[in-house]
Amino acid sequence: MPADNDLTDVDLVPGDVADPETPVPRTRAVKIYEIAVTLPIVAYIVLSLVRDPGAITQGNVPMWQILVWIVAIAGVDLMPVPTTMSSVAFSLSFPIELSVAMLFPVPVAGLIALLGTSDTREFRGELPLWKGFFIRAQIAAAAICESLVFKHLYPEWTRLGEDGYHAVVWKVGVAVVCASMVGYVINLGFVAIYNYFALGENPLGFIREVHAGVFGEFLISYMGLALFSVLVITGYSQYGIAAVGIFLAPLLFARQMFQRTHSLQRATDELAVKQAENEYQALHDSLTGMPNRMFFHQRLLDEIDQARATEGRMAVMLMDLDHFKEINDTLGHHFGDMLLQEIGPRLSGVLRDNDLMARLGGDEFGIVLPDLPSEEVALRVADRVLEELEKPVAVEGLALDVSGSIGIAMFPMHAEDAEALLRRADVAMYVAKENGGGYEVYQDSFDRHNPQRLTLIGQVRPALESGEFVMYYQPKVRLMDGRVAGAEALIRWEHPTLGLVPPDEFIPLVEKTVLLRPLTHYVAESVLRQWREWADMGIRIPIAINVSPRSLLDADFPDSIHQLLQDAQVPPAFLRIELTESFLMGDSGRSIAVLDALSNIGVGLSIDDFGTGYSSLSYLKRLPIEEIKVDRSFVMQMHVDANDFMIVRATVDLGRNLGLRVVAEGVEDLATFDRLADFGCDEAQGYYISKPLSVVEFTRWLSVRNLDRESGETADPDERRVPSRGLRAI
Repeated sequence: MPADNDLTDVDLVPGDVADPETPVPRTRAVKIYEIAVTLPIVAYIVLSLVRDPGAITQGNVPMWQILVWIVAIAGVDLMPVPTTMSSVAFSLSFPIELSVAMLFPVPVAGLIALLGTSDTREFRGELPLWKGFFIRAQIAAAAICESLVFKHLYPEWTRLGEDGYHAVVWKVGVAVVCASMVGYVINLGFVAIYNYFALGENPLGFIREVHAGVFGEFLISYMGLALFSVLVITGYSQYGIAAVGIFLAPLLFARQMFQRTHSLQRATDELAVKQAENEYQALHDSLTGMPNRMFFHQRLLDEIDQARATEGRMAVMLMDLDHFKEINDTLGHHFGDMLLQEIGPRLSGVLRDNDLMARLGGDEFGIVLPDLPSEEVALRVADRVLEELEKPVAVEGLALDVSGSIGIAMFPMHAEDAEALLRRADVAMYVAKENGGGYEVYQDSFDRHNPQRLTLIGQVRPALESGEFVMYYQPKVRLMDGRVAGAEALIRWEHPTLGLVPPDEFIPLVEKTVLLRPLTHYVAESVLRQWREWADMGIRIPIAINVSPRSLLDADFPDSIHQLLQDAQVPPAFLRIELTESFLMGDSGRSIAVLDALSNIGVGLSIDDFGTGYSSLSYLKRLPIEEIKVDRSFVMQMHVDANDFMIVRATVDLGRNLGLRVVAEGVEDLATFDRLADFGCDEAQGYYISKPLSVVEFTRWLSVRNLDRESGETADPDERRVPSRGLRAI
């Protein structure tokens, strides 16, 4: 469609932006521009024809032939030509207008172009009056300039229809090409200026856009159609108005090429959009829309290279939200997701313009701080982030309080490559978390808090497969008679290079990964298999295993335990599962169902480290708990601290009143052992009795103790207690 102007060679016209239903804004500047262009051109044509009326019939050209040219231009203009450019439209009538410019006197050529130029919107009443005049005047101006250039370059051209005249083809060709180029530039200039007033589009940028891509290549080749005007001129004296038919085939071909070019350009644009979407999705988090780990890592590499090249400084921050798991477990993952969606954009808003914040996964975020003039700038950014976190986050009417722990590592002071920088920022973050939140800048001394923490986690799965994990057993005795009441199984890692690794070094990391389930299964299977071996030797005692609260969110966990009990032929009553007291505060309906299922199987349930949390007594009544273990921090100091003494005594009384078995941990001397017996505590565990022992050592310990082979049975409450002095500390 010719739309709003024509680019002489391609009849380019200002269009109606991306949405054809939304017209180009016609501001006052646009209207003044339309009038300023239209009036002088129309005035020139009218005044020229008034001064020389004979110009219209020059060369004895009948008026009906002039009308044919006008109709030919209009007909081609009304043929729709698709284009991918939203701000302009195109027509294929320019070769006809170019021929008119060369065949007729200058004002007549302008008049034919003025009257012939058409737009379908005129017939639908969608085109403002002055805009329609502007479109026609623009094309007429191009035709006038083309006519002037052609006649200046080829002055031998005489009156039309002169008998015996034969045009020199090569001279005509040169003049036609020059004239078409001038008209093209004039038309392009009109449209570029129009778009500047209407859309604020930079004229040079618009010109580059017109000539870019597939369309730009076709546009240049399409100008070759101007050479068909040479055939019209040279054949006009012989064939007359029939020479117009010379354009029929090339114009139809050009229209078809435009349609194919348009389809190709659309396919190219759609592919580019799809690729951009795929790249965006690959580099951004689907939940928050923030950059993801891949984007973060690439940006970190780029900034390190830039800092290295300029001998500058940059920093990386790793931040973990505190207590985010409790929000997920208590309110549900929906609230956790909405919290993350709110937190990300809020924190990004306090960063510098060139900083980058990304969500690395879960509740962990990474921040890249390039171009740092000093370390103090990184600390100020960390302060702003933490201050922003202090503001409650509203999620569906609930005000949620969150905090964060941030670790900071600087380039090049702390590391000179991305992996080392991230590793040390992670170490600093764990130190910040252990210190109760806030931020920490990496120091070499921090590594002692976290030896091999980051490399160990990658070795857990191979260690499971190769059997590097072993179980140690710490015995428990009954305070009433001194008999062995059971044992607690404790996992150790016999690392091939690090030696015996305690659980505190790897369990907290495993709990955050998918390795928790296979490790828990490994522990339960190992303990039950060992129980069966001891039972075959005549040793039948309850064994307790520690289970992460996350395992109690696994609905398949009870079935897994039940199957392991059956496979090892272990009565369920001889297996106890110990849970931390903090579980009571973060439990959910799903975890309670898991506990009920375990209790129905016959497995005993115990609350470990009792007294260190904030559990409610209602939980002890509602959950199928049969044992509480008084935390060692109270038991070890009860003989020197009156408060600890009272806490232990009250806990024992509480357990007895609720019908629960009470076990005291951390018993390390005879005085504590005897005092607990006086309180009526049921069982004791600690170094006074024995440290954790390997399977071989534990079996030997039992032999030395001359264990009653049926000691797993409950003793008679009225039986006299064997003096504790008969125990031998190991």
